[in-house]
Amino acid sequence: MSAIKRRACVACTTAKAKCTPKAENLCQRCARLGKACTYLDLPQTKRKRKATPSRVEVLENKVDQLTSQLVALTQQNGQTPSSTLTPLTNDPSSYYDPKLDSREIAALIDAATEPSHGSEPPTSSGLEGQPSIVDRGLLSEVEAEHLLATFRLDLVPKFPFVWIGHDETAARLKNREPFLFLCVVSATMGSPHRLRKIVADEIMKHVTLRIVTRSERNLELLRGLLIHIAWYSYPAEKYHPRFVLLIQICVSMFYDLGLHKKPDLNLDEQRALLGTYWLSAGSYGVLGRPVMIKHDGRIDECMQSLRSTENVSDSWIAPFIHIQSFLTMMDEVHASMQTGGGKALVQVTCGSLQRHFNSVRTRVENDIAGCPSPTVNAIRTEIMYAEIGLHELSLREEMWILEPASTIRTTMLMGMIQKTKELILTIKTIPTSEIGQMVINTCARICAAVGYLSRAALTLLKLITSSNDSDRETQVQAVVEAADYSNLVTELAIVLETRLLGMSAADKETDIVGSLCSKMRLLARCYPYQVREIVGNVPSQAQDDSIKEVDADGVAITPQVWPSIYGDLDDMLPVDDMQWDSLLRSFTGFS
Repeated sequence: MSAIKRRACVACTTAKAKCTPKAENLCQRCARLGKACTYLDLPQTKRKRKATPSRVEVLENKVDQLTSQLVALTQQNGQTPSSTLTPLTNDPSSYYDPKLDSREIAALIDAATEPSHGSEPPTSSGLEGQPSIVDRGLLSEVEAEHLLATFRLDLVPKFPFVWIGHDETAARLKNREPFLFLCVVSATMGSPHRLRKIVADEIMKHVTLRIVTRSERNLELLRGLLIHIAWYSYPAEKYHPRFVLLIQICVSMFYDLGLHKKPDLNLDEQRALLGTYWLSAGSYGVLGRPVMIKHDGRIDECMQSLRSTENVSDSWIAPFIHIQSFLTMMDEVHASMQTGGGKALVQVTCGSLQRHFNSVRTRVENDIAGCPSPTVNAIRTEIMYAEIGLHELSLREEMWILEPASTIRTTMLMGMIQKTKELILTIKTIPTSEIGQMVINTCARICAAVGYLSRAALTLLKLITSSNDSDRETQVQAVVEAADYSNLVTELAIVLETRLLGMSAADKETDIVGSLCSKMRLLARCYPYQVREIVGNVPSQAQDDSIKEVDADGVAITPQVWPSIYGDLDDMLPVDDMQWDSLLRSFTGFS
């Protein structure tokens, strides 16, 4: 027998029997059964097995095919691969490209760990090279320079979150940052300007093409959006869909640029961070939407950093942020209040909020000591609005189920009436030039105050008329005179309409302030009817004592309490409760 170890013969292999060699080319089983005994030599067997590829080989071939397709697609798109892709082989050393340096390897690792995919957003403007409104002759260079100077002098004190240096000219700004230039022009020119609609459409052209279609993200776009939102006035739309969309875009760009985590922010980035917080938190608070940017340590760091700059307007930012942070916190506390908590819970909550507010107000008063008059007026409006909010729980019926006419509640309602009147009277005393330059957050505060005043007065009247007090008529008269709603709101509308002089009635309705003024006048006309529906003919003390007054003929005189309570009945517009509630909700934005 050969010393080489042989395999089983074909017959034994087929029968799956033990094959014991007997002689050369003959096994014991085949000899016993008389069968032909055939052995396959080893080289032939290996060649037969090699004809069927292994699973590993199949996978390697598949990877090679995919690699070739990837290289072809990359070359077809005009891109050069950062590294040469080599097919997989049995040699482990061939899995790595020796041409890759450490920087390319780091880039590949970053790309693998990055959660996003696709190409980078463009860094150049999609409207680069397009002629501006100055180049097209719509606005003269002299007027453009005047508007930029007005923005620095009059508008920055009301919104110090975007600063344009004194060495910057309108000519350079429109070429280097055209969107920012457009937004400055739009904010400064005012509602009656002949180019207002054209500039607004031009701004939306940038927003649509550059931000939405091309996904451009840069600091110029964010700063321009902040200015445009701060002085947004056109077009006025029900529920303000475009205004809300612009705020959402602004917040999204804030995060896309990484301002919430980027180290070593420059001054413009710090101002933009604080401006995005102030605008979004203030607007969403009035519109009843969740605040998307929280006051955190980064906001405090930016405020502290800006205090030490040479730009004096940077020191005006902190008071705005402190008041807005308190307003946001107060809204969150009110939203978390349990229904039916009663006066005890309201007392504890309001007491805590009042102490916190006193601390904030002291800090803010110190900060505005050296601020210009427009800044002081804007911040004092914020303070008065916060004082109104401290009484907001008095309007929530579910908090007073057990004691709807509690002394604590009636005191809070009366306090709300007084605070809302203070805010409205303050707005009435602001110079006409400042009225035309108010930011959107101030307009929202005024709008909310008008709604709060009527709600507080009507709620208090319902509580008084449902009681059995003998002096109900006197109390009703005191509340109506204290609110003086119809006269106060009408006078406020007249003051605000000074920023709309020269505009047609149709154009006024397309302006946010113009639309609000028309609704204010409507509320003033509907309010007396609401009072009459609640009060009716309030019995006098003489009637309660069964003492009837009679005239000369002996006919009993029915005590009348109007028109002193109801106001101007000739101008009264009857509406039912549902219509009134709908009008108030659409005006104030309250839910």
